[in-house]
Amino acid sequence: MIGVDVSFANALRRIMISDVPTVAIEHVYMWNNSSIVHDEVLAHRLGLVPLDADPRFFEDFMGEDDDPSDLNTVVFRLSVSCSSKKEDEKKAKKKKGKEEKKESTTTASSSTSKRKNQEENAQEESILGNLQNDKTAHEASESYRASAAAASIDIPGRPKTKHVYSRDLEWAPQGDQASKFNDSYDPNSENNGVVIAPAIKPIHDDILLAKLRPGQAIELEAHARRGTGRDHAKFSPVATASYRLMPHVQIIKPVYDELADELVNLYEPGVFTIEKCTSEKDKPHDRKAVVSNPYACTMSRNYMRNATLKDSIYIGRIPNHFIFSIESVGGGNLSPGVILAEALRVLKEKCMRVVRLADESLEADGLME
Repeated sequence: MIGVDVSFANALRRIMISDVPTVAIEHVYMWNNSSIVHDEVLAHRLGLVPLDADPRFFEDFMGEDDDPSDLNTVVFRLSVSCSSKKEDEKKAKKKKGKEEKKESTTTASSSTSKRKNQEENAQEESILGNLQNDKTAHEASESYRASAAAASIDIPGRPKTKHVYSRDLEWAPQGDQASKFNDSYDPNSENNGVVIAPAIKPIHDDILLAKLRPGQAIELEAHARRGTGRDHAKFSPVATASYRLMPHVQIIKPVYDELADELVNLYEPGVFTIEKCTSEKDKPHDRKAVVSNPYACTMSRNYMRNATLKDSIYIGRIPNHFIFSIESVGGGNLSPGVILAEALRVLKEKCMRVVRLADESLEADGLME
């Protein structure tokens, strides 16, 4: 931003942190929780999971007595349990048996016709010239890999642990949410029909929520709603929002040759570049340093360690030129550009509210004509 006062820039920064609304889990209804994590702690962890839900398509709760609906609430369900290793092995054997039976029935007819061709080309395909030796070596290699993998995972005496991640949260569409929010949405298309946004889900699917041991289970329903960072940090759309003043870099005295190389590569990398000396006043020097990218300046002032450069370079700040840094946590629906636009909208509403209150105060005092 250029040509604005520092109060305006700071107002935008504060609004982005605390007044731009987002969607986060607010109420958690526990049906069953036999894990080691207490209900309150688990509910708090769920609330901090960032959701990929565009808050502009939802309404605010008008009060605590307001009823939840598909216009103001997003529902997630979580139902996970941890079974014992024996039960998992039985399930795996049943699944493997069904797959092998299915494969054997489908490949029995084709295997006979392929066997003749394989036998004819066996000698050519074998690296060692002996198909039987190659087969034995392959089986030994597979056996070793399987035993090594099993030894690294199945430690004797170690109980099984199931990790519950944010990917286990299942979105339960309410009303017509399923038709409005689904993965058929194309942001580059104008013919999306009733689809207005992608399907609602956690932004990151690898956030660890809890760990379960055999016999433990978690079953709950979570309701998400709109809110702002002023109420709770979980509603803040940014990890951080900050700004700095644009650096003003100026070369007071020309810097030539080896000293220029030292300035460009050592003291202020990325800010200066080397140019060939072409004018008569630069002779007999071969090259000089020029300012190329003041944006890259970090105000380190390392050049001041050199007495000559200290008198040749000036670095300051432009007081009405601000460089913003916005780190969004809201996924694609709340990109930094969208957050900035929403912050400007909120700031405009605040200014209009102040103007309206001032007019009402003047009118009440009889000072307005």
